[in-house]
Amino acid sequence: MSTRDGEAPPSDEDRDLLARVAQQDTAAHRKLFDRYYRGVFSFVQRRLGEPELAEEVTSEVFFEIWRGAAKFRGDSRPSTWIYGIANFKCMAESRRRKRRWKRLVVSEPASLAEMPSSAPDPSTSAAARAELAQVARVLESLTSEQQDTAELALLEGLPYEEVARRLGISEGTVKTRVSRIRARLRAGMSVVQ
Repeated sequence: MSTRDGEAPPSDEDRDLLARVAQQDTAAHRKLFDRYYRGVFSFVQRRLGEPELAEEVTSEVFFEIWRGAAKFRGDSRPSTWIYGIANFKCMAESRRRKRRWKRLVVSEPASLAEMPSSAPDPSTSAAARAELAQVARVLESLTSEQQDTAELALLEGLPYEEVARRLGISEGTVKTRVSRIRARLRAGMSVVQ
């Protein structure tokens, strides 16, 4: 991705910011928050459908970034890592909602209903981590143009028209790239299953 006035590409700057966040630098965390909040909130809201819940989950995402920045190994783009956290938080919230719904529908003994929920099933967590790692590998194997398109169209969820405007390409090119990216992701994910 090209930059203006010799600035470091956002990915490099984001790596630096994550390294600073790992050292508990609140200014760096605030800069990442300012840069990613809108996109992460939109991503989460599209998946969960409730603005209040999306706000809560988005806050959890940025708390997790603060808590876990040292875990970022640099194997993927920082944005991929951040949206991966958002995806995990959405999946966890969806599981919580399903469990709550099940409790409402299925009559349980009072003692079971009052028990605190346990940690996520380790096999589910391992499978989710493996799936995310595979998605990251597929995304990293894309050309830089495809990665830019994927980030804007798939991760941030921008309309194709806006992606085309930001990247300076036609909307048809965006549609073609997204179609190819989705095909690569489907093919890559079939390897995991």
